Amino acid sequence: METQKQIAVLVEAIAHQSRQIASLTASLAEQTGQSDALTAALLSTLHAARATPGLPLLIESRLEQGYSGLLARSESPEYVGGFERMRDLILIALKQD
Repeated sequence: METQKQIAVLVEAIAHQSRQIASLTASLAEQTGQSDALTAALLSTLHAARATPGLPLLIESRLEQGYSGLLARSESPEYVGGFERMRDLILIALKQD
């Protein structure tokens, strides 16, 4: 009987972990969709900004100011890395023909 109880506890633990994984997976999918939508909106805005004289240079300057501020405040490496990747994508979009 002791073995049966141990098996039941293990099955319940596995079921609980499976529910948590399913919940995290659904949350990640939702966040990915939101991130994709935000990226598409940002790129559309940047394409319009390229046509405005002086605006690409201003955006680049503001991005560098923001980056310097992040480094000065010693934000988390993940946050800084995410900012660097997004900054690079924005700069590429601004310079495309």
